[in-house]
Amino acid sequence: MRKYYELHDRSVKAMLSGEGVKYVKANETLSFDARKAEVVAIVGESGCGKSTFAKVLMGLETATEGTITFNGDEIESTEVQQRPREQVASMQMVFQNPNDTLNPSMTVGGQISRVIRKFGVESDADKVHDRVMRLLDMVKLPRDFYHRRPRQLSGGQKQRVGVARAFAGNPAMVIADEPVSALDVSVQAAVTELLMEIQREHGTTLLFISHDLSVVRYLADRIVVMYLGQIMEQGTTEEVFSPPYHPYTEALLSAVPIADTTIDKRKIVLEGNLPSVVNPPVGCPFHTRCHRKIGKICETTRPPVLVDSDTHQIACHIPLEELQAVLPVFFAVDSDGTPTGGGAPAESTAGG
Repeated sequence: MRKYYELHDRSVKAMLSGEGVKYVKANETLSFDARKAEVVAIVGESGCGKSTFAKVLMGLETATEGTITFNGDEIESTEVQQRPREQVASMQMVFQNPNDTLNPSMTVGGQISRVIRKFGVESDADKVHDRVMRLLDMVKLPRDFYHRRPRQLSGGQKQRVGVARAFAGNPAMVIADEPVSALDVSVQAAVTELLMEIQREHGTTLLFISHDLSVVRYLADRIVVMYLGQIMEQGTTEEVFSPPYHPYTEALLSAVPIADTTIDKRKIVLEGNLPSVVNPPVGCPFHTRCHRKIGKICETTRPPVLVDSDTHQIACHIPLEELQAVLPVFFAVDSDGTPTGGGAPAESTAGG
């Protein structure tokens, strides 16, 4: 799947040179599967195209090229207004900021009831009310919240309402777009655990979009690592957190906070900012910041997809055997901080 946006330069110079139209390559050749009852995390820095993909999936945008198949139907070119009610009900979203998605003039009960009626789950007033109460129980909110309005709730409580609303129509898939990044650290873990508990109970496919690998480590079955609209690496969580790594994944892992005093990590600093999606680098999109760049080929040629296993792929010019020889980012240390078990890095790695 690809998603491009057109940018029109109206200047005389651009019109005369024939360069009046440029393209923002928000998503460039994304290809992966999300299976029934599976949790797939999509991770990467802000601006890498994660949310754009979510918008295309939900029908808020349409794809430029390629296909997206959901339950046997190709949906990449169908806007949400044109999708059948059953299909819309089967694919719901938990948004990043609950303040922007809840109607301030409606009660919590009214907002969840509306979804239940809209998607034909229940129509009888008593049954709708009963289902709302069970959904409030499911997200661990008191039943008297039925009568409250969003302004009377905390950020974490609003997001719990957002989760209840997303599951109100019995969806087959839920897309959670940075669902805890707008919340206080103290409530992020509670909301994440709640979302996972409900996902497991209902057997829902969950796409969890995040910029933070530490958030997805214990909840994802598989991880897709994106950079500048492209997939750099994908595999099971265990595979992504262990060598061989894509150099970008390696750098993201080095930013994961470690609370365990028996574990230390190599430090990798990425220099520079994310390149412009209007004028992305030729060749490997990561070569302008890569600490393992091997030469001109990185600047001129798109990297091949290296297959480490049936489930693990890395897009990189570095030979797979060299990536397999890279030391783990995380390693054990003893009480005085000395590496144990021969797992210490020979040297620190810095961006260049």
